Amino acid sequence: MKSSIFTFFLSFILATTLAHGATRFVQPNDVLQDVIDASSSGDVIAIVKSPCGTGSIQGKDLTLRGINNVMPVIGTLDINNSKVNLLKVQVGALNVSESGGLKSHLFAHACDLLGSIDNNASTTRLQYCKVYRLKIHKQAEIVGCEFNGNKNAGIGIEVMSTGRATINNNRIYDYNGNFVATGNAIGIKVDNGGVADILNNLIHDCYDRGDNRDKIIGIGVWVQESGISTIRGNIITRCGIGTGTNNNRSCAIIKAPASAAIRNNLLSTASFVVGTISIRSRKIVGGSQSFDDINSDPLFTDFANGDFTLASDSPAINAGPPDPQYNDRDGSRNDIGMFGGHNFIPDGRTTNKPIVLGLDIAPIAVPTGGTVTIESTGATVK
Repeated sequence: MKSSIFTFFLSFILATTLAHGATRFVQPNDVLQDVIDASSSGDVIAIVKSPCGTGSIQGKDLTLRGINNVMPVIGTLDINNSKVNLLKVQVGALNVSESGGLKSHLFAHACDLLGSIDNNASTTRLQYCKVYRLKIHKQAEIVGCEFNGNKNAGIGIEVMSTGRATINNNRIYDYNGNFVATGNAIGIKVDNGGVADILNNLIHDCYDRGDNRDKIIGIGVWVQESGISTIRGNIITRCGIGTGTNNNRSCAIIKAPASAAIRNNLLSTASFVVGTISIRSRKIVGGSQSFDDINSDPLFTDFANGDFTLASDSPAINAGPPDPQYNDRDGSRNDIGMFGGHNFIPDGRTTNKPIVLGLDIAPIAVPTGGTVTIESTGATVK
């Protein structure tokens, strides 16, 4: 029996040996689906043509990647019962499903995923991608991604009732609107029965400009009553609803049950103005376990111009979880926010440095002279 996933720091060169198959090219006169149909499991499809149309992958293990630092555009990509690596591609609509007792596995690195993804893959890893919205139904790890709501109401990441997710070092922002429906304008939602470990993220500008007193809206992280979550080392700011609703029991930076482990976060409840509307919020609603959190301006280097590194006098420096397993890359205590901890790699969308990969290793115990098998689930782009 295989063990649970171990994390290793490895560096791979993406080449035809990655999947032990052939490399096939989508040239200007080629049709993407024709190349997929002609491919065998283990092949790499290198896309030169852009836009390259749509594709459907059924029962194959394939890698689709851009080449020469060009990100090709795929209109729609349907994946069923397949293991698929996406490397430096842009996808307008991505659908991942499973049927007949078979499984799909999705790995995406440095991609632009523009549509709302309802992801049913058994395992998923998204790293250093730009994403619009994501629903997680099974096991997933999301690291170093940018979730941009584009000032539309909605939910950035939703962990469904059967979902199990690790969500770290992401920026999740701009899920907002005016008089939006309940359950919207939310950075991360963990549904009843879902499980999430939410660590070292930056969540901001999830709000409703209206006067919605009785709706659950404008929340950084919402964990439903039977959801299970740990929320540690996050900066959550500029979330809430319009003036006059400060006493709304559902309006908060975090809404969670008492069982949620909420520790070492920076949760800023400072009001702010959008247009002529003042947005207000409270810190935590429902969750009673809040330890060592900070209610302050995080003091970014240049928030207005997109520099979210911490200023030298930021209260978030060395204020995250104190346990050694959360230490920053230099060995110091965890910094709160999206650059804290050791899992995030600066410039991860383009780096050729080692990155974190999920590996299955079997068997768990190996006798002297025995054999252990390690199977990689992804690789960096060289």
